[in-house]
Amino acid sequence: MNPVLIVVPTLSLERGTDTGRLAHITAMCEARVEVVCGPKNKGFTKKANLGIKRRRPDEDICLLNDDITVFHYGWLRALQNALYASPAYGIVGPSGKSKSESGAGRLGDVGLKRVDRLPFWCVLIRGEVVDQVGLLDKAFIHYASDRYYCHTAAQRKWRCIWVKSVYLQHEHRGSGLQLEWWRKDMETLMRLMELT
Repeated sequence: MNPVLIVVPTLSLERGTDTGRLAHITAMCEARVEVVCGPKNKGFTKKANLGIKRRRPDEDICLLNDDITVFHYGWLRALQNALYASPAYGIVGPSGKSKSESGAGRLGDVGLKRVDRLPFWCVLIRGEVVDQVGLLDKAFIHYASDRYYCHTAAQRKWRCIWVKSVYLQHEHRGSGLQLEWWRKDMETLMRLMELT
């Protein structure tokens, strides 16, 4: 298994630092943390990409929102074990509050499930996927870069896997809702999906 770079895009250095510290303490695997701060008007995609650019060639990437308040001990090790359970698995993510299939997960669930997409509030991405797909598409501001990234990875035959047994306490929409960004990102997603 590769070492992991945990990227924490944040609006608040204090909150991002706390999240990064808790993530590292509870990870149980070789990992380093990069907290990426920036002004509110930059959105998730740009900050996530700044963090991904700091990746070493042998590292997998864990994207982690700063609004996760509870980490279970060994959460990242469990995601790693799932990621490396098959050479076809490219992106894995936990259960936790979100508007996606993995948002239906509950503490105590078990098993793995193949899904079309995972929300990037917490995902572990295999280094080979990052090498092939690259950064998140900069056409997106905040809301749909994760969907498009999963779609692009799937076109290269990588699978997205929901790891039901890992549950993190995620404050859904903890970064707020910017309707203008959401509309723009949804329009961009529809346009790009039509082209592929």
